[in-house]
Amino acid sequence: MQLSRLVGALAVILAFWSTAALAAATINGTVTYRERIGLPPNAWLRVTLVDLSTMTPVVGASAGIPAKGQVPIRFVLNVEAQLDDAAGAYGLAAEISSADQVLFRSSAPYPVALGHDMPTAITVYPVPKQALPPEPPIPTAPAELVNTLWTVTSIGGRPVTGSRAPTLSIAADNRAGGFGGCNNYFTEASFEGTKLHFGPAAATRMACEASVTELETDYFTALSAVAFYELDGPALRLLDAAGIPLIGLVRPSE
Repeated sequence: MQLSRLVGALAVILAFWSTAALAAATINGTVTYRERIGLPPNAWLRVTLVDLSTMTPVVGASAGIPAKGQVPIRFVLNVEAQLDDAAGAYGLAAEISSADQVLFRSSAPYPVALGHDMPTAITVYPVPKQALPPEPPIPTAPAELVNTLWTVTSIGGRPVTGSRAPTLSIAADNRAGGFGGCNNYFTEASFEGTKLHFGPAAATRMACEASVTELETDYFTALSAVAFYELDGPALRLLDAAGIPLIGLVRPSE
């Protein structure tokens, strides 16, 4: 009884290995194209074994090599996967790319016979260059905010006093700047609906009284925390992310 079971188990194993082979294939060949053009220095060839019954790549059966020199480009593909020895079960697909752009690609997998040393000659064809999608337009400053020199009246809820208050102007191309209380400054605004943000302010380096320098520091700090704006007639309020007023401004009277 035990002998018969052993014979049966051996028969199953032999039947399995008669239909499948593990890591049993080395495929070599060439890839070429008909166009008389050279490849970029960073061109790359990738050859992949494909299961023709499902048209899916075989796991562990792909190789990439630098595509240098003239065509035909030679390749060797060492397959490490469980494969079916049936004729016509597999094909090779190839593509040549450069800088994430596919330049050439085979039109369909080329059938290969596993276990045979016959080189596979693959022809690839040009792939039309895909146009990049247009970049979305950058939101620009609302018309009611531009071409105005706004005067700061409060920072953090405290009124601004002194002979020269900070100012803010925003151009139609989102460039912004003005007078900080001691120095002239420059920054960039970005809009999205009522959302408003300012980039880091670059300022001149004038020396001023301590109280004036402190005012300017408070202003630049508040400007960097702006997240929204509210416009109410001649008044402009710059708010933080929680909706708390940071900076109050007014437009010049007519």
